Amino acid sequence: MASFCESNDVLINLNMADREVPIALLAKAIIKADAEIRAVFSSDLLAVLDALETAPDIVKSLAEDIASYYVMRGLYSGKSPSNNEWIDRYKEAKDTLEKIAEGTFQIEGIACDVNSIQSSTKDYKRTFDERDETNWSIDANKLGELDDD
Repeated sequence: MASFCESNDVLINLNMADREVPIALLAKAIIKADAEIRAVFSSDLLAVLDALETAPDIVKSLAEDIASYYVMRGLYSGKSPSNNEWIDRYKEAKDTLEKIAEGTFQIEGIACDVNSIQSSTKDYKRTFDERDETNWSIDANKLGELDDD
């Protein structure tokens, strides 16, 4: 399971040199970006992405923007982040992640129906009455209902 972006990608995105960003901060920002993406995407989509040699450009771009936000926050904002372009890019990246996860935004070249998994309890009908046994009765239509299903 490789990261969706690399340190150099984030530095280029920020137009910064490696000497300007502590290695630990950059590594942590990439880990946070990956974690946010993995938290939003379905396991099916993640399996497809992990099987690829490189992340699709849109996912890589989103990871770069999210990691860049964490680098900038770590470098300049500390505990009280101010509004700047990196917060806006972070929010846009998060919105796009949500759209991909919902299936309303497709990743070019990826054929994965993110909404294909359904609960096995859909239209579940209880076999046994869960009330007190004095309320139990025989359902004369049960076999017919099962045949209809």
